[in-house]
Amino acid sequence: MEAVKVYNNSAVSAVKPDGREVILTGSGIGFSKRPGDTIDERKIEKTYYIQSELQTKFLQLLKDASPDAVRVAEDILEHARAGGLELKDQLLLSLIDHICFAIERYEQGIELPYLMLAETKMLYPREFKIGEWAVRQIEFRCGVRLPYYEAGYIALQLASASMSREMTYNTLMFTKGCMDIIRDTYSAELDPDSIDTVRLTTHLKFLAQRIFQRFQWTGDNMESLHEMLLKKHRKNKECIKRLKEYIQKEFDYKLNSQEEVYLLVHLSKIFYGEKEGDV
Repeated sequence: MEAVKVYNNSAVSAVKPDGREVILTGSGIGFSKRPGDTIDERKIEKTYYIQSELQTKFLQLLKDASPDAVRVAEDILEHARAGGLELKDQLLLSLIDHICFAIERYEQGIELPYLMLAETKMLYPREFKIGEWAVRQIEFRCGVRLPYYEAGYIALQLASASMSREMTYNTLMFTKGCMDIIRDTYSAELDPDSIDTVRLTTHLKFLAQRIFQRFQWTGDNMESLHEMLLKKHRKNKECIKRLKEYIQKEFDYKLNSQEEVYLLVHLSKIFYGEKEGDV
C-alpha cells in the first residue's frame, strides 16, 4: 500500500486494494514518509475504517494529538473490547479528544470534577473498572497522573458507545436525582459496595430506561402490600412521595403502585434490614 497522507510519525492514511480508505497507525509508520511512498506493512499496528462523514474530524485529531495520546486511546479501546464491550472504531475519536483535553486541563491546573461519579460507578461497574485502568494507562503512556474522577468520564464514554449518549446521560441524571432524594430523606449515606445498594441502583437504571421508552410495568395487584409498606415506616411514605413528585416533574411520568412497591422493598431492605419475605 502507498501512503495517501502522512499525519505524523505514527499515523498515515492509505487506500486498500478494495478501494476503501483506511487510517493506519504504528510506531514509526509515518517516519520520513511522503504521499506516494510505500508503507512498511510490518509497522502496521492498527487499521481503522472510519465513516466518511467522520474522517475529517479523525484526521484533524491525528494531526493535533500527540502520538502517545493516540496510542493510549488505542490501548483503552482494545482493553475494553477484550473485556467484552462491543465498540466501534468511531469511539477512538472521542477517546483521543477526551484524553487530549483532560491532559490540557491538568497542565493548566483546571479542575473539572465529575459530579455523577458514584452513580456511574454503580450503574456501569464494568465500564468504570476499564476507566480506572485507562487512567493508569494514561499515566504510563503520557506521564500524566490524572485525577481519579477521570475514570468516570471515560466510563461514560464507553457506556454511551453501547447505547445512545442521550439515554446514558438521562439514565445517570434520573438515578442521581433519585439517590439524592433517598439520601436526604433518610439522612444517610449509601454504601456503594453494598449488594443492597447495587440492587437499588440497578433497579433505578432499568426503571429509568422503561420510563424513557414510555413502557409502564404492570403485574399482579399489589395494593395491600403497597399500603402496608407505606404505613410500616414513616420515612418510606415520605421518600416515595418525593420520588413520585420528582419523576413526574422532571420526566413527565407517573409511577404506578406496582413500581412503587418494588422501590419500597429495596428501601426497606437497605434502611430497615427487611427481606422480601418479611415485608
